[in-house]
Amino acid sequence: GLKAFSLFQKGYANSEYWLLGDGPDRKRLETLVNYLSIGDKVRFWGHLPRAQVLERLAECDVLMHPSLHDSGGLVCAEAMAAGRPVICLDLGGPGLQITEETGIKVPALSPEQAVMDLAEAMKRLAEDQELRQHMGNAGRKRVQEHFSWDRKGDYLAELYNKVAGQ
Repeated sequence: GLKAFSLFQKGYANSEYWLLGDGPDRKRLETLVNYLSIGDKVRFWGHLPRAQVLERLAECDVLMHPSLHDSGGLVCAEAMAAGRPVICLDLGGPGLQITEETGIKVPALSPEQAVMDLAEAMKRLAEDQELRQHMGNAGRKRVQEHFSWDRKGDYLAELYNKVAGQ
């Protein structure tokens, strides 16, 4: 994500990349930010209470979720609920949650290709406010229709009835 942002931000000088949360990779990421010379464009928020995380999400235009190993990716559903389009790799949970209507899924065929395609996705959304708005609205609708507790209950009941009937 940071490598893609370093390519993207050259044409979009007012853009910022925010990282929320902390973990064992923070020092490595800070080193990468310095290596890429984008320290003035990247903000490490560190660990925040959930309410502040949701506030930061509401301030963003797009959620970038370039995870290679995230099977759940609930942050993508939270971004959709907040009306934000998602850019993610077409892997794991995010690859299943995000649709063409709610964001941009990038294939992860090689590191170089993924970085270039993530940067291109950022550019596409930066240049098209109407597309961002459309994807944000579609994301909200998708969460209401597929990820609400009521819908999950209906799905589990349908599944149980189907299995019990066999």
